Amino acid sequence: MKAVLIDSSKSDSIKLTGRTVLVAILTFFGIVFTANGIMAYFAVQSFSGVQTEKPYENGLAFNRDIERARTQDAQGWHVDEAITRKETGDVMLTIRITDSTQKPISGVTVDTYAGATQCGAGQWDIDMRALKNGDIVYHSINRIILH
Repeated sequence: MKAVLIDSSKSDSIKLTGRTVLVAILTFFGIVFTANGIMAYFAVQSFSGVQTEKPYENGLAFNRDIERARTQDAQGWHVDEAITRKETGDVMLTIRITDSTQKPISGVTVDTYAGATQCGAGQWDIDMRALKNGDIVYHSINRIILH
């Protein structure tokens, strides 16, 4: 049997030097910064950031809206919506507002009290506002599902 000696000083592998580590780190972070820059560019270009047309005014109105909701809850009013689809395809909507004793509310104007419309199947929001002397005294948004 013959023994073979290998000279480890003549290896073909790359030596790990300070320069190699520096190049690897700079390459890694260069790729990360480039990818982040590209994503940030496309994020800014594709979304303007506007969620509402008047954010400052809406923010100022927030406390007023909270107070209106508390006043509305204290009234104890209840809203019932009846939705029926006729054979013609029309959807009939009737809204009934009662007080805490189940008596109909009088003296208010409702944006939509009863009406028929052509609307397809899907989710719809009923946005009902009861007005008294031009002021909103009751506001209700209810989601319905039509088949």
